[in-house]
Amino acid sequence: MKANILTILALLILLAACEVYNQDTYEEYYVVESYLVANRQLPQVRVSTTAPIDDLYAFSRFAVADAEVQIRLLNENGTDIDEVFTYASDTAGIFQPVDAHNVLPARSYQLYVNVPSSAAEITATTIVPDTFKVISTVLDTLVYQSTEQLEITVSESTYPGRQNVFIFNTLALEPSLENLTPVYADLFFDDDEEMDLSELTNTSSGLLNAANFTINQDQSITIRYPWIAVAFYGDNKLVATTVDDNVYDFVRSESVQLGGSTLSPGEIQNAITHVEGGLGIFGSLASDTIQTHIKRMEF
Repeated sequence: MKANILTILALLILLAACEVYNQDTYEEYYVVESYLVANRQLPQVRVSTTAPIDDLYAFSRFAVADAEVQIRLLNENGTDIDEVFTYASDTAGIFQPVDAHNVLPARSYQLYVNVPSSAAEITATTIVPDTFKVISTVLDTLVYQSTEQLEITVSESTYPGRQNVFIFNTLALEPSLENLTPVYADLFFDDDEEMDLSELTNTSSGLLNAANFTINQDQSITIRYPWIAVAFYGDNKLVATTVDDNVYDFVRSESVQLGGSTLSPGEIQNAITHVEGGLGIFGSLASDTIQTHIKRMEF
């Protein structure tokens, strides 16, 4: 059972609402956003512009309606174009593929955006991660914080030039105050500000290298899933995702922008976007999902 990866990762292009750093005067940039998922249909592409730092940002206000958008499948070497997929828009700034195409794993795709009114051209390229599967047997029901910890084994997957980078998400299917696990119940009720329960329905591990886990002889990977990742009793989806270089670089550099660093403001570098002629992210993912029921421990 697959989950919507765009919802899982919740990767927002925060730069769209900010000035580009180190500028004396504001300069407008185009912003693109799209995520390919291996073996799924081509995704939508969002095109907008940045906004001054003192202007209230809303996508609809800065959406670009007159863009010409393509996603191009490159050849095995990633040097020439094998196939071109055109896009059309029925909502300003949101472009949908005209023809159906399943994204091919371990292949390169290029985003091409042309804005005739400004003669701007924006391009970005991604290498789609190879697919993988959860190959271990997962119990239908697990007792929270029991000695029988959840272990997930995923098949071998490769990415050119580096080890795999994973993100693990737990999606609660029965979120309620009564179903909060103890750690998250304390967090919710002790919070000084009013916390929205929906903020806890999707917990993420952040970026994790494959080397953090047990690599088996057949190159499969076994993960001991931590109880701290489970916020609610009841049915939960556990989603394993591998990311391309574009998502990896954007997420790790964005975390610095949001305070995940001891660097002083003058030393913080811009978020890494890998977009030519603009800002944003054109990334790709591969994922697999399992479901299990988390039961209260009986005393």
